[in-house]
Amino acid sequence: MATLPASAAPANCFVPEVHGTTRVQVYIGDRRCVDLREPETIGGIWINRFEGSVFHEDVDAVSTALAVRSTVWLSMDDQTVKPRDFVPAQGHAYQLTLVARKAKDMRRPLLEGYGHFGAFAGLVLVDEVVAWKDLGKVGF
Repeated sequence: MATLPASAAPANCFVPEVHGTTRVQVYIGDRRCVDLREPETIGGIWINRFEGSVFHEDVDAVSTALAVRSTVWLSMDDQTVKPRDFVPAQGHAYQLTLVARKAKDMRRPLLEGYGHFGAFAGLVLVDEVVAWKDLGKVGF
């Protein structure tokens, strides 16, 4: 996870919760814990997989996206504005136009990055899904 300046970063990006008899640490979110750039309009292919949310900026073909490994995690949260009919399906690829914020640090080391297990070097946090097209199921 990227580090914010001391004046902006919360004391802890994880808060304890209890679910039944299990104690867990819950991440409070990228908007509060990642140093982000200003919003910009970007487009590309998003592949929405189990434990993977991979974004290929400036790519317009699924075949290209599948042939090249992306290290950018696409993140949406409760503040992301989405069209009413946009309900992403796991295992599908989407052509997206977004208003989004990139992390200032897009070169995080493995396990210190973003997304699942911190395995992604970069992060794109979506403010608004402007346009989308479901390109169908990919892979598994």
